[in-house]
Amino acid sequence: MKRNARFLIVVAACFVSAGGIGVARGEDLREAWGIALRVNAGLQSQQATTMSQGFNVKAAKSSRWPTVRSFTFDALLTTSPGISTGSFLGSSAGGRGAGTNPFGSAFPSVLPALGPGQVNLPVSLTFASVPLYTGGRLLRNIDAADAQLGAQRHEEFRTAMDLKLRVAEAYVGVLRAQKNLEVAQSSVEQLDSFARDVHNRLEQGLAIRSEELASQVSLANAQLAEIQARTALESARATYNRYLCRPLNEPTSLDELTTIPPAADWATMAQDAVRSMPIASASNEEEVQWLTRRAMSARPELASLTQQARALGNQAESTRAGVRPQVGFAMGYVFLGSNNFTPQGIGAATFYADWTITDSGATRRRAAAVNMQERATVKRREDTAADIALEVRTRWLDLQQAKRRVPVAKLAIAQAQENINVVSERYRQQLSTYTEVLDAETRRIQSLSNFYNAVYDESLASFRLQRAVGDL
Repeated sequence: MKRNARFLIVVAACFVSAGGIGVARGEDLREAWGIALRVNAGLQSQQATTMSQGFNVKAAKSSRWPTVRSFTFDALLTTSPGISTGSFLGSSAGGRGAGTNPFGSAFPSVLPALGPGQVNLPVSLTFASVPLYTGGRLLRNIDAADAQLGAQRHEEFRTAMDLKLRVAEAYVGVLRAQKNLEVAQSSVEQLDSFARDVHNRLEQGLAIRSEELASQVSLANAQLAEIQARTALESARATYNRYLCRPLNEPTSLDELTTIPPAADWATMAQDAVRSMPIASASNEEEVQWLTRRAMSARPELASLTQQARALGNQAESTRAGVRPQVGFAMGYVFLGSNNFTPQGIGAATFYADWTITDSGATRRRAAAVNMQERATVKRREDTAADIALEVRTRWLDLQQAKRRVPVAKLAIAQAQENINVVSERYRQQLSTYTEVLDAETRRIQSLSNFYNAVYDESLASFRLQRAVGDL
C-alpha cells in the first residue's frame, strides 16, 4: 500500500504540473516572444536591411531635385604663359609701313596672360543641374526602390514569424522534456519499489532469482531512461536560451501552455474522437479553404515575391528609358585666379539634351533580360502559393489529429493505472507473474508519454498552423 501511495503522489504531481498549477509563476510564451523579438541578432539584421532599403528610396527621390557641385584646383605651370602682341600690333622692325608696330620698340612683344611671373593657375568651377525629362527613368527608379523596400519589409515580417515559431517550438520542447523526465522518474520510483518487493519475496521463498534479476534489469533500464531524459531537458533549455540570447546554461521556469480539466468525460470524448476520424465533412473542407485564402493574402513570402516582381518590372522600364531623350537645365560659374583676367569669374546657363539614337539594341536586350527575371519571380510566386496551400492543409490535419489523440491518450492513462493496480495485487496474491507487472508498468509509462506527446503536439500543431496561415 505504501508503494502505491508513493506512486499516486508522483502521478498526481505530474497532472498538477500538466494542468498549469504551480507554486511560482514562470515565464510565459508571450514574454519569451517579446524578449526574442527585441534581442535576436537575425531579426535585427533584417531590420537594419529594411532601414537600408528606406534610404535607397529617399536617394531615388532625391535624384529629381537639383544637384550642385563644386570643383576647385590649382594648376602648377612650367612657365608663365604670355600673349604675343605681334599678331595685332605688327612687327617693330622695318619702319612704319603696314604691319609695323605703331608704338615702336618700347612696347613689349609679349604680354603676360596671368600675373607677372605667375606659374600657378587657381580655378574654381561651381555648377547646378536639374533633370527636366528623363523618359520615365527617375520615376521608374523610385518605384523600383519602393517595391524593394516593400519586399524587404515582408522579409522582416517573415523572419519575425519564423523566430516566434522557433521560440514556440523550443518552449514546447522544454515543457515536453520536463514531462518526459517526470515520467522517467516515476518509472524509476515504481520499479525500485517493485524490485524491493521482489527481493523481500525472494527472502521469504515466494520468488525465484530470475524474478529479482528481471526487476533489477528493468530498474536499470528505467534509470538509463531518466539519465537520457535529464540530458534531453538540459539540451532543450539550451536551445530555448539560445533564441532568447541568454547564457545556454541559464535555468528556465516556464508556464504551461494548456490546462487539462481535472474532471471530464474522457471515455465519451475518446469515443467521439475515434468516430470522427473517417469523417471528412463539408464544413471541415470549408475551414481549410478559408484558412488557405487567409494564407494567400497574409503570407509575407507571397507579398515579398509580388514586390520583387514589381521592382524588376520598374527596373526594366528604367533601363528602356536610357535610350530616350534626357533633357535638363544647368547653371555654372567659373572663377580663374588670375590678376589679368577681367572679370575673373564667368557665369553660364544652358539647357541640354542627350539622346542615344541607337546602341545596336543593347539597352533593349538588357530590359528584356530584366523582364525575364520578373517573369521568373511571378512563376516562383505561383509555385510558392501551391506549397503554402499544401502546408496549410497538412498543418490543419496535424492539428485535428493531435486534438483527437488527447482524450484517447488521457483515457489510456486511467486504464493503464487500473491495470497495473490489478496486476500488482494479483502478483502479491501469487495469481500473476512478474512479467505481467513489468509489462503493465511499460504500458503505464507508454500511456503517460503518449498523453504528454499528444498535448504538446497539439500546441505545436496550433502554432505551425498559425505560421502557415501567416497569423503567428
